[in-house]
Amino acid sequence: MFKGEKRMRRVLVSGYYGFNNAGDEAILKALIEGIRGAQDECEIVVLSQHPRFTAQKHNVKSAMRMNIFRLLWEIKKCDLLISGGGSLLQDVTSKRSILYYLAIIYAAKLMGKSVMIYSQGIGPVSRSSNRRFLKKALSMVDFINVRDEKSKSELQEMGIDNEILVTADAVFGMSRPSLDKGAAAIERLNIKKGKRLVGISMRPWKDNDEISEKFSQLCKSMAAEQGCEIVLLPFHFYSDLEIMDMVYQKLDSETRKSVHVLREYLHVEDYLSLIGNLDMFIGMRLHGLIFSVLMGVPVVGISYDPKIDSFMSSIGKKSTTDVLNLNFNDIINEVEKILLNFDTEKGLMDSRAIELSAKVKNHNMALGKLIKSSGQRWDSIEKAEDSRRANRQS
Repeated sequence: MFKGEKRMRRVLVSGYYGFNNAGDEAILKALIEGIRGAQDECEIVVLSQHPRFTAQKHNVKSAMRMNIFRLLWEIKKCDLLISGGGSLLQDVTSKRSILYYLAIIYAAKLMGKSVMIYSQGIGPVSRSSNRRFLKKALSMVDFINVRDEKSKSELQEMGIDNEILVTADAVFGMSRPSLDKGAAAIERLNIKKGKRLVGISMRPWKDNDEISEKFSQLCKSMAAEQGCEIVLLPFHFYSDLEIMDMVYQKLDSETRKSVHVLREYLHVEDYLSLIGNLDMFIGMRLHGLIFSVLMGVPVVGISYDPKIDSFMSSIGKKSTTDVLNLNFNDIINEVEKILLNFDTEKGLMDSRAIELSAKVKNHNMALGKLIKSSGQRWDSIEKAEDSRRANRQS
């Protein structure tokens, strides 16, 4: 950097990126848009499982998330670390991943960096050692933003007394894309026209054989009794396809005519476009529900984790059933209720999307202020270092 030249701010992003998970890729896209909207002259580096994929898809720099030496180097060079969004700080789906994310936060603070917890859903955190480490790490950060009130309560119960901003999932910061590409993807599935089109998502969880059996019953009822065409939508692509294939194999030949599995990998905007062409979405995947509300599509939530219940509560609804006690009759009853009041339900989703999108603007404003202040702090440090070097040379 030449003398007098303004140094570009450098932001490092830590999260679950590069794993073919549509929800997390949408979070990353929304986060990058938020950074660029807040600070147009900003270098963004994303820690990813597949850095080349991430760099190409999101037009950023990217580094291997598990290369400890590169990771520490990127932390050293950044002005601001953003941890988020999504459900990073929990120990239900993994007992060790929470330690990874907290260690990055802790390392950044030890190096004197600014840190923002961005649009995260916190918990459940069951291990006492994880709760202690989380309290220690997050008590040091500069700004905490969570996506729901339950996450705020969880942090407060752990004894974290920082100011906590509650907004919404970062994905609600995205604009609705055109429906054209989604319509083309549906066309490629050879779906019959003139019927209600329902998307269903599921994920591996506990007893996959029992879950796949119940979802196959649901598909049969939806096709035979409600006359719907059904699209099984994978969000964590290869992982979800496995259980969807289990469901498909359990269907009788007649039901299979009305059930279609999406095997084409779609990037974020194309996935949103496809969901915008649905009449309804039924699902376990949180970001399937979020994508649907963003696109104004009525939803039926199936809970496997408190984050599903929390999100459904944020749109004024409840999860219809729990995946471990899956009662497809409850789902059918909710589906029939939505179909009877379809225009009202669709209008409700539109209004909820507007409300949640407005909340996201609040955490992006906070993000912009933090980028500016962290950059100014490091400019001051560098000037002080330059002055000391000049004094030593003289």
